[in-house]
Amino acid sequence: MNGIKTLNRVDRKSLQLIGISVLLFVGMIVLRGNRFLRPANIDSMLFQLVEPGLFAMCIALAYLSRGIDLSIVTIANLVGIVNGILLRRTVAPDGSNAIQMLVVCVFIAITIGLTCGALNAFLIARVGIFPILVTLGTQNVFMGIGMILTQGRAEGNFPKALLDFGDAHIFGVPLLTVLFLLLFLIVCVVVHRTPYGRKLQWMGSNSRASWFSGIDNVKVTFTTYMLSGLIAGLCGMVIMARSNSAKADYGVTYVFQALLTCVLGGISPLGGRGKVYNVLLSLVALQILGTGFNMMRVSPLIRDSIFGFLLVFSILLDYVSEKRRTEKLNRQAIKASIEIKGLKLE
Repeated sequence: MNGIKTLNRVDRKSLQLIGISVLLFVGMIVLRGNRFLRPANIDSMLFQLVEPGLFAMCIALAYLSRGIDLSIVTIANLVGIVNGILLRRTVAPDGSNAIQMLVVCVFIAITIGLTCGALNAFLIARVGIFPILVTLGTQNVFMGIGMILTQGRAEGNFPKALLDFGDAHIFGVPLLTVLFLLLFLIVCVVVHRTPYGRKLQWMGSNSRASWFSGIDNVKVTFTTYMLSGLIAGLCGMVIMARSNSAKADYGVTYVFQALLTCVLGGISPLGGRGKVYNVLLSLVALQILGTGFNMMRVSPLIRDSIFGFLLVFSILLDYVSEKRRTEKLNRQAIKASIEIKGLKLE
């Protein structure tokens, strides 16, 4: 009996995603086992989880607030460009002050991320513009600033210390992947185990009701978008460490990947519903699928079409599920009302 109760408490979406990941993993072993299971390929997949995973966390936070943040990739690129220019002008030829300057770069990344997030939040919460319009606009603003700073060129040739950090391993696992998982755990705790997280989900479910219940929606919105900007800023440092370059239009497909990852993970674009930990399971499934497509030499056009179909289909399922849930609650409310009236008549 205890085992059945435990199983009932397990999130159904988690079981679905685990099952999908296992099926995809087994399928790749059957189709490309000799290449798929190579240590170099597993290591590459672990590396590739980091950037899409960080951006997916940003989108998950925005989704839970019934919003969206399309500017996250350009925030990361702006961080890389500003830090790249700083490193090029300040690091000594012998690299003697590289570590100190990299510490400064981390603080710059945090500052830029928080500032960009605060700008998005101000336009959404104070001015009252729709999140998709705000972040679409700031996306182009941040990209434009990057273009002006670089004249369209890429910043690169970063200090060896940064590149060594990007390639470092701990117990055979990429260090960046370990740090990503730790940050992911922190975000899960913040969303599901803190007062802010509960307020975020309540606001996303019904902002008017949350306001009447005493929740400061403006404060929650600022916290959400600043946290999203902070994570995006840190991702800018990750991109620098992994690619040894920074460009204003780098990673244009990351936003789409993050949207797909969150929707498949059960984070509702309609706000207030979803478990953040399922985003990691969704990320793993998509990474296995993407690696499989690459190994089987599937055309990028076909691959993007499949991912686009998955996004549209997932959003449609979420909409239908939400509609059925609303209808069920309405029926229950009507039934309860009829029962109450019946008791009064008696």
